[in-house]
Amino acid sequence: MFKKIILSLFALCSASMALDAATIIANQNNAAFPDTAEIRMKTTVAMQGMPEQAIESRIVTKGKEKTVTEIKSPVMNMKIVRNGEQLSVTDLKTGATLPSQMAGQAATYDISQAMGKAGDYLAPVKEGNLWRLSHKNSEQATLFYSEELKRIVKIRQTVQPGVQSETNIKYCSKGCAFPGTPLSIDISTQMNGQTAAKISLEIISVQKLANVPDAVFAVQKK
Repeated sequence: MFKKIILSLFALCSASMALDAATIIANQNNAAFPDTAEIRMKTTVAMQGMPEQAIESRIVTKGKEKTVTEIKSPVMNMKIVRNGEQLSVTDLKTGATLPSQMAGQAATYDISQAMGKAGDYLAPVKEGNLWRLSHKNSEQATLFYSEELKRIVKIRQTVQPGVQSETNIKYCSKGCAFPGTPLSIDISTQMNGQTAAKISLEIISVQKLANVPDAVFAVQKK
């Protein structure tokens, strides 16, 4: 009888210490940048057999559905306006604007937008010093959570047979303007065990804005 009581207490303590998907998602939501902000970032792209390319971006956001992104690189200079489900692209060198189209997935630096609901995941499992959070749909990404940082620090996904993607995320410390927000995101894609591409995103600065007129996010019509 005494042994059964001890085992029951041990099971209760273990359950109380275990994480759940809802806690992980709630903590990751705290990594989001301010809803209305200016974000400057540098993206470095390295693809097998091609020279490395650096891209500078300036992103102005208002809420979750409105963004203006200006991209500058040696090969492109464009503005992308996203307003709800509509998106337009303007070549800043020529002034030419593509016809408006349906907007794609939200920016990759805001992981929480693509995580879904807690019910979409299996119970977290401890793996080394991280917690593995697997989606019930095996085709979706597997997330790795740091209990110390209270953040997702790694993402793995099979893009297609023979092609895997791994994302590693670093976060700002308590000394930065928005502690706990992403500092850098490194994405590596492997094909048949060999690295095919690497993308590194470095957050240069984040500034919270008081307000941005809706006219800034007007989708251009051709």
